[in-house]
Amino acid sequence: MPDTPPGVAALAGALATATGSEPTISKVPRGHRIECALPSDMSDVTRSTVLDTLALADRYGHIRTASDDSVWAEIDRKAAP
Repeated sequence: MPDTPPGVAALAGALATATGSEPTISKVPRGHRIECALPSDMSDVTRSTVLDTLALADRYGHIRTASDDSVWAEIDRKAAP
């Protein structure tokens, strides 16, 4: 996404590095949403890294289906000064 703010790109990059999955980035009314699949066998270090990364977002969550798990994070647009 060419107009992705640096903070959104950084969070997506950190999730990609931690999980080995390619996150998707989409625009939402408040800003941007990042979704990333989780590996089926996460180490404690990976789990901790993912949680630390998600904590940087304005909102985040976890989705579990019968076939996989993923996390999402939303980052709000910042108001111009």
